[in-house]
Amino acid sequence: MPKQNRKISPPRAAAQPRRTARSGRAYPQDTEKAACHKAEAQAIFANAKRMAAMVARTLGPFCEVAVHDFSDLEHSIIHIEGALTGRNVGAPATNMVTKAWRQGGDNVQDIIAYSAATPSGRTLKSSISFLRNSENQVIGAVCMHFDLTDLERFQGVLHALLRFESAPGKEMSEAFPSCLGETSDAIIETAIRRAGKHPATMTREEKLHFVRIMDEEGAFLIKGMVQYLAKAMRVSIYTVYNYMRQIKEDAGRDTGSGQKKAD
Repeated sequence: MPKQNRKISPPRAAAQPRRTARSGRAYPQDTEKAACHKAEAQAIFANAKRMAAMVARTLGPFCEVAVHDFSDLEHSIIHIEGALTGRNVGAPATNMVTKAWRQGGDNVQDIIAYSAATPSGRTLKSSISFLRNSENQVIGAVCMHFDLTDLERFQGVLHALLRFESAPGKEMSEAFPSCLGETSDAIIETAIRRAGKHPATMTREEKLHFVRIMDEEGAFLIKGMVQYLAKAMRVSIYTVYNYMRQIKEDAGRDTGSGQKKAD
């Protein structure tokens, strides 16, 4: 991240113990309050450092977590886990951090899952969580960055692997049976899905159309399929053969009429 070229003052002055005009001594209550604030800030930053280490160790080398102390924005990083951005302890706050704090002050909201990029062009998913003391004053921030570059490349590979090239408008389904009976069942189930109802409840015309679907699915290339289908349709074997013969005759007439038009 680029280093700040000028000193950036926080949006509020740091609390200092009051001193008398004559003696220059601080009031005891102010000195005690400043000491309490300092101890509280130390505890908050200590917890933030532990959390940063936990997150970085959990997410691995693709993650960087920095803890910022806003008492010195030019050297605000007091702890950093990971090395995605090439920064070290003593580096300044980023423009994203200073802009958000300057605009929001102590009411600034956390910034979650925004897109960022390193100087080398790596894509980051980043979040900023602001640290507050017991008086709701913003004293620092924890910034997390996760490198998505390799995942984006892998996403492109997955997209190519998961893309199908089935013909539009045609349902493609394949069964993997362990016996011939399972193949017959799978073909009939596919035909029922295409027809939209069970053949036992169909009219004669619907049954004729169902047998046509079965023929398209390659059902009658399987030995014994006619008997199997007749049982499923609750008709005789001869009725199924009649349907098959009518389908063949209809196909012949369609072919003949097509040739006449071509002539």
